[in-house]
Amino acid sequence: MNDLAQGARTRAGLVAASIELFDRQGYEGTSLDSVCRAISVTKGALYRHFPSKQALAVAVVEEHFRRWHEVRAEVEDSGAGPLQTLIDLTHRMGSLTHTDRTVRVGVRLLFTSELFELLAGVHFVSLVVMVRDLLGQAVAAGEVRPGLDTRDEADGIAAAVIGSQAMTVITSRGDPADRLATMWRHRLEHLVAPERRAHVRATALVS
Repeated sequence: MNDLAQGARTRAGLVAASIELFDRQGYEGTSLDSVCRAISVTKGALYRHFPSKQALAVAVVEEHFRRWHEVRAEVEDSGAGPLQTLIDLTHRMGSLTHTDRTVRVGVRLLFTSELFELLAGVHFVSLVVMVRDLLGQAVAAGEVRPGLDTRDEADGIAAAVIGSQAMTVITSRGDPADRLATMWRHRLEHLVAPERRAHVRATALVS
């Protein structure tokens, strides 16, 4: 294995080990020494990739961001229209806060005081852009009422989704699917013309 491939493998191993340790022990409770021990590398090897624990946490949150794009692609492959794709995407990501360690840890890190100012704004903007893109496609497809202000709608939807994920991770109470379905039922009343509502569901069509 050449040095470049070995370096990529070490970096991926450090991120994966961090996700597992942050999930079990929390960000504050995880030391860089424990991350190194988990994959049997030296501190020097870690510092070649990440100058600090904060930098390592940023890489973990980037993996969480990547999951949003991966899940969007999976949902789009199902053939749903853009509005249903958006609804299903939010439900899938809500469910993954329970079942996917990367998503769960990523959400938790976003609300860690040391990282909030650094990462939360970037995540919100990234999600708003994705929501706005799908809403724009829905407008073009005639799925929503004409004249929709996609900027305001995208801000509101992104805030509701992030809040639902945060509540799931931080409080460990309630089903994110229930919260998201309630949010979507209210939003669909003004997003979608009455004659089109039979074609869109507030609950997910794909699991």
